[in-house]
Amino acid sequence: MNGRRIIRPMARQLSLGLALLATVALAGLAACASMGGGASAPDTAMTAGGPVKAVQRAAMKSYFAIPYAAPPTGDRRWRAPQPAASWTAPLANTKSAASCLQTGDSPFRVPGDSEDCLYLDVHAPTGSGPFPVMVWIHGGAFNTGAASVYADPTPLVSKGVIVVGINYRLGAMGFLGHPALRDPDGSVGNYGIMDQQAALRWVQANIAQFGGDPHNVTIFGESAGGFSVMTHLASPLSAGLFNKAIIESGAYGVSSQLTQAELEKKSVAIAEKVILTASNLPGCTIDAVTAACLRGLSEALVRNQLATAFAANISNPVPSVDGKVLPATIKDTFAAGRNNMVPVVNGSNEDEFALFFAMNELAARTKASPPNLDPADKRYLMKSAAYPMTVNALASGGGLTVSGAQLSSTDYPLSKYGTDTDLQASLAATALATDATFSCNGLNVSSRIKAQGSPIWMYEFRDQTAIPLIGIVNGKYPLSLNQGAAHAAELPYLFNLHDMGNSERTALQTTMSSYWVNFARTGNPNGNGVPKWGDLASGNVQSLDVASGGGVTPMAASAFTAQHKCDGVWKGLAF
Repeated sequence: MNGRRIIRPMARQLSLGLALLATVALAGLAACASMGGGASAPDTAMTAGGPVKAVQRAAMKSYFAIPYAAPPTGDRRWRAPQPAASWTAPLANTKSAASCLQTGDSPFRVPGDSEDCLYLDVHAPTGSGPFPVMVWIHGGAFNTGAASVYADPTPLVSKGVIVVGINYRLGAMGFLGHPALRDPDGSVGNYGIMDQQAALRWVQANIAQFGGDPHNVTIFGESAGGFSVMTHLASPLSAGLFNKAIIESGAYGVSSQLTQAELEKKSVAIAEKVILTASNLPGCTIDAVTAACLRGLSEALVRNQLATAFAANISNPVPSVDGKVLPATIKDTFAAGRNNMVPVVNGSNEDEFALFFAMNELAARTKASPPNLDPADKRYLMKSAAYPMTVNALASGGGLTVSGAQLSSTDYPLSKYGTDTDLQASLAATALATDATFSCNGLNVSSRIKAQGSPIWMYEFRDQTAIPLIGIVNGKYPLSLNQGAAHAAELPYLFNLHDMGNSERTALQTTMSSYWVNFARTGNPNGNGVPKWGDLASGNVQSLDVASGGGVTPMAASAFTAQHKCDGVWKGLAF
């Protein structure tokens, strides 16, 4: 981190079969028939499954909790999503459906979760279409999150796009890969990604009925949602389902994908732990775990023992190499040029890992007895003595073997991170982990896309005044570590997650949402009065910042590379 980040105060707190080709072709015909001279979002939309009534909102019409697949319960657990049942009476939901089962210990868990969760929301603008379509894939480490969190995409929709928010299976329900669950083709796992693909097929077949253009679909997502976008760029089963892609902080797991054999080994251990710790499971034995046994587990067992065992064995799941959704790793697919080549926006945030160190501090403060919410008390920050151990753990990440001693003494010495010795370790570790995990991997992904000749627009979100998404307690920020441009800090600039607090951040929200909408409309973020965005082919990374922090302007990619040491210690990272 540079001095600016240390001293500036913060305001507050990832082959198509013939049947699929036919579905897409029919969707195109339906779109032509529906749009005519200019479609608009109707009060009641007639989908292939049945009618759906709109909720009238200030800048849009929202159609909530539309089923795009059958509930993945009982015999449908750990299978590819099945068609949803049709209905005749208009759906008149006024809010998003329940989130899919949440797993892991995270402040981003969404309450009210359920196995019956494969629904989506459509938010359509007023006026005449056909409108570009943006399909939002939420993040949450493939363990948490939901469409409901992003149910107010006014900054985007008000500029003339349809936003579709989707739920998909998470954690054990979305990414377990026990050999007993293998499909007839031998593949297993990646059910959460199959859900996303089913939602994209639903968009192709139905979005024209809402005034949307199925021939102009942009997928976008952050964190696990961004990794999901990269998965769709690599998956042959996603070909033809979208036209453009936006990756927000999604290039973090490019060297951590499990093979099918590795996933199956971990899944066997997970199932054994559940069977050993539970009682009265008829037909379930460690020596003969069957699909019927797993699909017959009670919801309580799934929600508790299975989720806990999964998190203990696969704490940060990413889509595995299953031979079907992903015939090869995302990295190998891109290297071989077999990825789906479309225009891409790809970016990351300047201080990604500040979120995770802040989460650690918040947990320590709230678990204290009594809870300590005094930011002047810095005992809950990482200690300087613990920094070398943290560096050693980070040094071997991403498939590299980097000297921890070199990192802590030469590349990220504590002395470079201000004069507050209580903060130095957290700031240094944030910079190191951000560079190694997000920034340089993201640059490598962008460089690969550039080398393929596809349009690539790269950004770095740099607003040090961004209001934190976690840590606000009773209107105050009780943490010692300022998060700056942390992981997920850009999301309120695209969705109404909270009040922006001042005119500078509101102006940046207007500019950023305009970039995203321009790109969805034309494949180029420029236009409509926003500051010029120079693409990576021109040697630029767009800085997204409030005016007082440097504003929205192209910065040389070489400056980004130098700041994050991508040609230095992290040069060995490859994509």
